Amino acid sequence: ALTTLGKIGVQVAAITKRPSGYFITHVEGRVLPMVNGMSTGAQAFALNDHDVIELAGVKMEFYLGNA
Repeated sequence: ALTTLGKIGVQVAAITKRPSGYFITHVEGRVLPMVNGMSTGAQAFALNDHDVIELAGVKMEFYLGNA
């Protein structure tokens, strides 16, 4: 239900599963996470299949498998 990404002391975000979908939230760091080249802001940001997340200098793709 909760996954954290990033590096402690640099930039950390959490991805949570809610009834309405998956959301990424800023946890730690001066810079907010980016999704598809745009800042997520300070509030939970809804993720969609194949969104590109940039966090702590790393780009990764959010992929919803057949679960």
